[in-house]
Order: sequence, then structure tokens, then C-alpha cells
Amino acid sequence: MSMTASSSPIIFLSGAGGGAPDLNVFRDGADDNTRIEVIRYPDWRHYVVNQLSADTLIKELAEQILAKVPQGPIRMVGLSIGGHFAYGIGLHLRARGREIAGFCAIDSFMFVSIAPSAQWKKRALEQGFELLRKRRFGEFADFLRSKFWRAWIRLVGDRLPLFLRALASARWLPSVLTSDPVVEGELSMRMLVRTTAPWLADLDRTPVPLEVPAVLLRTALAQGDDAAWRLRCPNIRILEIPGHHHNLFDPENVGALHEAFIAATEEWRAGHRVD
Repeated sequence: MSMTASSSPIIFLSGAGGGAPDLNVFRDGADDNTRIEVIRYPDWRHYVVNQLSADTLIKELAEQILAKVPQGPIRMVGLSIGGHFAYGIGLHLRARGREIAGFCAIDSFMFVSIAPSAQWKKRALEQGFELLRKRRFGEFADFLRSKFWRAWIRLVGDRLPLFLRALASARWLPSVLTSDPVVEGELSMRMLVRTTAPWLADLDRTPVPLEVPAVLLRTALAQGDDAAWRLRCPNIRILEIPGHHHNLFDPENVGALHEAFIAATEEWRAGHRVD
């Protein structure tokens, strides 16, 4: 079997929590050497110190992509909120004359508010019990800590940016902010969502068509957003995948996700592969 490699990387934009899953899910087997470049989101300090807007964030993320793909076609995969970012970045880069050769959103459901989504308590309980059932006790402990801090951050409400701005300008920070990655992650995620929720709402008031090869892989829970995605991407192909939003990359679901991605993106992946 010949070794294959892509002439341009696939850009991956994560969910609001940042990080990346096993990126091999986006490769077509062991002989596929396609580079996958992960875009990093700023931490909470960048939002509050620079009073970052959603438009500025999109431009900063686009600059990261241009640094990784300085020429040639650009292909993007966005997970959850990353799918919305990929759409916005695609519009931005096309306006600058760059070719978007392919775009895939994974379970990128619509939201227009920073308020908790419907049935969030039920989903949180299901996720917690699932971790216990699978005996993933370390992850369960992190899950509990993240929910505790998320609840506390929500109690701060609209005062959060002012509170964090005061912390960022202080000469010292509480040890919990410097030693606990869970707290850092929750604060950064909250500022990301606060900054971008109004921008996301505006996107779908008058959606601008991104007419590129596009795919949406989504769970059954997100099927109500299909129409909105078709307004954004008129040529989009939509496939349902098994699982829930939080466990798409778990062993019982990742195989189906991989197969759906490979099948749905074959045209724009193969078009930029060299032997």
C-alpha cells in the first residue's frame, strides 16, 4: 500500500473547552499522513485584558490558520462551537481571496444565549453516571469539579468580566487560578461563550451563504438545526451519527464518526492528496 500525504493540512477547531481528541479519526487509515493542525483559543486573560470582541477573535483565529496554511486551499473541521467558528472564518478568508476547499462541522448545535441549554441537568446526570459506569473515576472527579466551578461562575453573572479584569491586573492571583487547570478551563470557556453568543445570534438573522463543499455530522438531538445550516451552506451534506455530544469520541461511537467523516469528505480530501 502506498503512503499518502496531503499537500495541505486539515485545520481542526475544537469545542469551547479547547483541546483535541484523537485526531486519527480524521485520517483514512494508517497510510494516511495528512497533517492535522489544531487551532488554539485564547485563555480568559486575553478576553478581559484586551476586551476581545467576537469579530476580533475570528480574525485572530483566521491569522493562526493563515500561518499554518500560507498558500493553497484551506480545509477545516470544527467540533461543536468550532463548527460555527469554521463557518465564520470561512466567510472571512473567502473575502480575502482564499479558497475553502472543504468544511465539516461536527455536532455544531445552535445557541444564541449564555444561559444553560434546555435539559442541561438531565444531560449532566447522564454524563456523570456514564463515567461511573465505565469506571473512569479520575474523569468523574474532574467532571464534578468542572460542574462546581461552572455553577459558581454562572452565579457571578454579568459581573464576571469586571471580576476577572480585577484579578488580571492584580499582582497576585488566588492559587486556585494558577494551579487548577479545571478552573482555568472553565473560566476560559465561559469568556469564549460570553464573547461569541451575540455574534452567533447575528449570524443566523441574515446568514451569508458559504458555497463550498460542506458536511454536517450531527447527533439526533441536533437535528432541529438542519434548516439553519442549510441557509448557511446551501450545498451542505448532513449525516446523523450515533452517540451524544459528550461521547462522540468514546470507543463505542468513534468508529461510526470516523466512517461518516471519511465517506462524506472523500471528494475534498482526495482532491488535495499527493502520493
